[in-house]
Amino acid sequence: MATLLDSDLSDLQERIGRFAEAEGISRLGAADDFPLGIWRKMGEAKLLGLGLPVAHGGSGGGWLSVQAATEAFVRRGRNLGMALSWLIHLTVARFALLGSGTGRQIERWVPRLAAGETTLSLAISEPGAGAHPKYLKTTAERRADGWVLTGEKNFLTNGPLAGLFIVLAVTATAGRKKQLTAFLVPRETPGVSLTDPIRLGFLKPSPHCGLRLDHCTVPFDHVLGEPGSAFEKISKPFRELEDVMLMGPAAGGMAAQLSVLAARFEKRDIRATEAFAEAAGELQARLDALRILAYEAAAMLDSGRSHPEFTSLLLAFRLQAGHFQAVLAGLLDQAGISADPELATLARDVEMTVGVAENVARIKQKRIGEALLRKG
Repeated sequence: MATLLDSDLSDLQERIGRFAEAEGISRLGAADDFPLGIWRKMGEAKLLGLGLPVAHGGSGGGWLSVQAATEAFVRRGRNLGMALSWLIHLTVARFALLGSGTGRQIERWVPRLAAGETTLSLAISEPGAGAHPKYLKTTAERRADGWVLTGEKNFLTNGPLAGLFIVLAVTATAGRKKQLTAFLVPRETPGVSLTDPIRLGFLKPSPHCGLRLDHCTVPFDHVLGEPGSAFEKISKPFRELEDVMLMGPAAGGMAAQLSVLAARFEKRDIRATEAFAEAAGELQARLDALRILAYEAAAMLDSGRSHPEFTSLLLAFRLQAGHFQAVLAGLLDQAGISADPELATLARDVEMTVGVAENVARIKQKRIGEALLRKG
């Protein structure tokens, strides 16, 4: 059980919390430009190597370390956008590159990623298609001198920062099923270009953009993992992994909401009615439960074992987070502070973080219900 973090993880959280406060992360909620200076400091502080092997320049730790760290970063820094960029940097490096890369690929890129010399971006989604493999059109054709990639990708988190892209492209078709292969595509590859930055209006200052591939040739040794296996080995599991690892920042965001609420309460001398105190107590109880769910989900990943309750745990987090936001909105309205800009930003970003792939979550919930009813 990961409910009680050990002293090393508690110390890590404290160190990261102090960093977030010292660097003024809370002021980034309205920033349009990504703070490269802070990103470099995160590299110098070994934060960009969290969860990556010490042998390759990282600072070690597992998924629980990353979960606890990003939760503390948002709780003390009051910003989910910066945490999103950090989390995607760590998650793509740990899962995709370490999980599927060759020894040579790992040796070349992981030390640079851990040091913050570069970052990487996972390029799956495409304009008008999303990430559904049936509709992806980017192709990779095998030629005598390497693979030639052609197509366009969209909505790349950290795309404007990236020095390396992991691009999924169609390499074959078996019947009606497209086979996807992952490729390591350095930014300086001829034919690679970025679209203009995508201004989301939320989760600032995390940067996003699109990627164009105009007959880009990459060497044979830039294939990541087994050819034709990228959907099953990278795209599909990454969707669920992202759900798990966003639980930490989301819980941190809700903790930040309560901190801001308490500060506003004290500043405005709002009278503490019994109903107000009861609702505030409900919020704290829900937050404590949500934090436990986030830690336990990451610990399940670290265990390397299959857990039958895993999907239910992810769904429970979504449902509880939704109830949390509803109760908080009512409390803010009661207190007359519903227009508070910092709380509004946090609420919007928490909602967007928890709401990622909502339709997929509903399908999973329906399947659980159908399985339950069949037992009868």
